[in-house]
Amino acid sequence: MATITGLTADRMLEIEAASVVDGAVSGDDLLLTRHDGTVINAGNVRGGPGPVGPMGASLSVVTARDLMEIGQVGQFRAGRLLTPADFTNQGLSTPLGLWPLSNFSDTSGNGRHLTNKGGVPLGVGINGLASTAAVFAGSTAQAAYVADTGVSDPFRMRFGSWGFWMRSPKRGLGVDLFSKYSQVVATSSFVFETDTSNLLHLFIYDGAANVQVVSKSDLFDDKWHFVVATFDGAYLKMFIDGQLDSLVKTMPTMGYLNAAASAPINIGSSKGDATTASASVYYGRMSNVFMTNDILSEDNIRNLMAASVPHGLGSVPNQVRLTVHRRKRGPVTPASAFPAQPVRLYNFLNGALTDEGANNVALANPLGTGSVIKAPGPDGKIDHAFMITGSHQGFAATDAGLPSGLASRSYGAWFKTIGNAGNNWLMSWGLPESSIYVSGGTLRTLSGADNLLGPFVADGNWHFGVVTEDNSDAMGVKRKLYLDGAMVGSSTVMNTNALQGAGKFHFGSYSDGSLPFQGQIGMGFVYAGVLTAEQVQNVYNYSSGQIELSPKDAAGHVEALESGRILGIFDQLEGVDAMDLAVAA
Repeated sequence: MATITGLTADRMLEIEAASVVDGAVSGDDLLLTRHDGTVINAGNVRGGPGPVGPMGASLSVVTARDLMEIGQVGQFRAGRLLTPADFTNQGLSTPLGLWPLSNFSDTSGNGRHLTNKGGVPLGVGINGLASTAAVFAGSTAQAAYVADTGVSDPFRMRFGSWGFWMRSPKRGLGVDLFSKYSQVVATSSFVFETDTSNLLHLFIYDGAANVQVVSKSDLFDDKWHFVVATFDGAYLKMFIDGQLDSLVKTMPTMGYLNAAASAPINIGSSKGDATTASASVYYGRMSNVFMTNDILSEDNIRNLMAASVPHGLGSVPNQVRLTVHRRKRGPVTPASAFPAQPVRLYNFLNGALTDEGANNVALANPLGTGSVIKAPGPDGKIDHAFMITGSHQGFAATDAGLPSGLASRSYGAWFKTIGNAGNNWLMSWGLPESSIYVSGGTLRTLSGADNLLGPFVADGNWHFGVVTEDNSDAMGVKRKLYLDGAMVGSSTVMNTNALQGAGKFHFGSYSDGSLPFQGQIGMGFVYAGVLTAEQVQNVYNYSSGQIELSPKDAAGHVEALESGRILGIFDQLEGVDAMDLAVAA
């Protein structure tokens, strides 16, 4: 039996070719099956193992890859570093300016390069690679700008489109992300800015008045988002992640943009140039910033948002097939699911209270008058969780060896509850505490007096809650709260934590045994470091056995077929799953 793998192999699953044997000759029929016996495709052998296609067709590429989040190396959910050809291949004009931000050059070919004032650094971008995004941390001494060149300045456009990828963990601020704006109406053209409700505004100016469109989406969740806005003289529209998010009618208030807008182009701020300090500086990352005179359609925008998945056909495919390997979240989670071994890791396998972390500190059975019984875990398997109710005192152990002071830490657990009254403590240690709990049905975390609130979770479903604490965060976001893999809150406050000794780490109650959790708890951990958003998502996505294969409509995800690549958006597929993508000429 031969094994065929896809040519874009990053964490590739093997595909078994049941009918290919050593010595097969060109022209032999080829039948491909997965390890479970499911037929993938059939075709003819062309010089041995190779890509796969339908019977009688040219052989094509088969990929079978884990879905990953945008911002991880090898991800193909969405996003790529754009080039002018990504516009002109759609029949669009070359952009006025295109700044992928792998450096500060304009790659449109127009030579409208950014000046990097004050040393704006580069960091990890949408592809997970270093130096593919600009990183802003609120410094008014920094600016990435293009100075206005006068009445013929190309960025004094009357109509057009703007776009960029953004990612920010810092919430509740009013900052500017992308602008040709001086805070004087007569010299301004546009500004993307946030408000304290974490919504994105685009203001446009005609020299006397302004019109604004406001997003319906909260974009400040420490994940990458693709933002595009268009203005055609009648409507100002904002698209978020490839879909129309909001729009406003601009006529008769405004007919076109200000042709006298002498403010500089700024990315990550406004007003900044050689002599003027930046204003309202952004906290976060940006990549693939562009401006164009064209009015982009939703199809144009989705094409620019798409990931690039290479294939080896050498011609444009005429067939595409997409199949998803579905998986179940929430099984027993090994230490290998984390970047390094956690200091505490409790899986409750078969009801055991042992610690699979580096501390090797077992939990004690709860005291009190409550009920504690073994229960199915998040993956539905028996004896992977506990049901705890009543006046119990939680599972206790010493807090010795846990992160203390201002040391970085991450911690969390799987839980299920319908308790929407009072405080239901999930995990706590130290004073002032590192903690995660449910109060009034909402997920929360405390650090001293700083109470960080998340969304409603008392819905009777399994959830995965995680807290990260990092006193040295460059953007000042010291604490983050995650629910089911997504950041749902952040804080700039982290208080020093003093350990309390024997019996002062509690899982299922507060650190003194009060405020017991009411519901079910599964895997819990404490990690001596800061998990990134992608690492939190990876732990949440850790899966057990595969469910049946699920065929998908490829047309709902594939945006374009080219001779060397497929452009696709797979962000609506579950991150816990893997995907087969096959093409044929």
